[in-house]
Amino acid sequence: MGECTGFDAISLQPNSGAQGEYTGLRVIKAWFESKADRNRNICLIPVSAHGTNPASAALAGMDVVTVKCLSNGNLDLEDLKIKASKFKDRLAAIMITYPSTFGVFEDTVKEACEVVHQFGGQVYMDGANLNAQIGLTKPAEIGADVCHLNLHKTFCIPHGGGGPGMGPIGV
Repeated sequence: MGECTGFDAISLQPNSGAQGEYTGLRVIKAWFESKADRNRNICLIPVSAHGTNPASAALAGMDVVTVKCLSNGNLDLEDLKIKASKFKDRLAAIMITYPSTFGVFEDTVKEACEVVHQFGGQVYMDGANLNAQIGLTKPAEIGADVCHLNLHKTFCIPHGGGGPGMGPIGV
């Protein structure tokens, strides 16, 4: 999994994609805490995100701030820049899905990651659509810092309850 994601380490602990989201966000929080930066608790989430994204962020103890999308469903980079700047001292992460929930390879995804990094945040990639990336790119190459993998989608195996349907994370 490290080879197809570009990440340095993989954890097989999470039992589902939603638990992978929660675990990934807790890893981001722990990373900031290890640097004595405990005030970073804002998670930016596009309005087009899967419903588990804001739920996972809230469960991980983060405050959710939504980011607008354009009429075609793409992330609104101007709104992202405004929100990232406004919350620069509290920005912990953005949760993005790539390709997007609409199945689109947004050509500004690297720029979105750079904006979040510029303001001190981490990029969490929802790996629900990782199967579309394989052979074309890797989450780490795009700019993601953490990503969960929905193995039932990416590798076409049974879903749920741990085991083969688990939601490992890469960092």
